[in-house]
Amino acid sequence: MIRLQSQYLGSIPYWAASMQEEELCIDQHAYFEKQSYRNRAILLGPNGLLPLVVPIFGRNKKQYMHQVEISYGEAWQRMHLHSLQTAYRSAPYFEYIYPDLERIILMNHERLLDLNMEVHAFLLKRLKHVPASLSESYDLIEGEEDLRNHFHPKKEKELFAPYSQVFQEKYSFQSGAGIIDLLMNDLTGAADYLKRLPVR
Repeated sequence: MIRLQSQYLGSIPYWAASMQEEELCIDQHAYFEKQSYRNRAILLGPNGLLPLVVPIFGRNKKQYMHQVEISYGEAWQRMHLHSLQTAYRSAPYFEYIYPDLERIILMNHERLLDLNMEVHAFLLKRLKHVPASLSESYDLIEGEEDLRNHFHPKKEKELFAPYSQVFQEKYSFQSGAGIIDLLMNDLTGAADYLKRLPVR
């Protein structure tokens, strides 16, 4: 079993670790970390890599992940959905992924953790993998591997095997995009791709 941080859409290495384990636990008792994948995702659009950020209340105070509330003071949902459409409307699996993702993003979750878990469950189902559980405390249980601080935009190696991308004729292959880029472009091959990716 591995203990993971909660991520919004998630990076490809994060999802590779998830797909290579049979038991997944998402930590809701760790502190929220700014500039992490907890409230951001990376798309590959017509102008290159594009970060999407879910705004939260209390950005400058220490909060446990299960306490973090989403701010709806700006139209972030509309912006995220527009960016997903612009980036992936011509992707082979857009129609299989986007409608459910749109429905989840528009649900107006109060807490970031709830949004993340809803997205996580949807992606696990699409990848035909086991569901994840939520932690009961911050402490690890026996036999659990701690990967809570393993995946971060500033720490991850961005070089991994190429796959087909919408804008590859313009940019060639671009690493650094999140799981949504892989799924939109290669849903049927994504699980095998992730299981082969070295993440340790």
